[in-house]
Amino acid sequence: MKYKFENFNVELLDPKIEAVKPSYILGSDTVKVTATLNANENKLFGVYLGEMKNTENWGDSEVMDFALQQLEKFKV
Repeated sequence: MKYKFENFNVELLDPKIEAVKPSYILGSDTVKVTATLNANENKLFGVYLGEMKNTENWGDSEVMDFALQQLEKFKV
């Protein structure tokens, strides 16, 4: 599958998530999620995947679920 991100001039082929990073400000309604993708013959790409709702009980699994859902939006 091919994916396209605005900050790269190439299409990413079959990207796999290597790492996700949530960042938030205390009291904020959202959590920003970025990821490191491994694609195109083992090259790493840092991408912004969007903002998820900041709830009191989100954890690693919720961040990964959000990242996987958002990644689908970049398919071409």
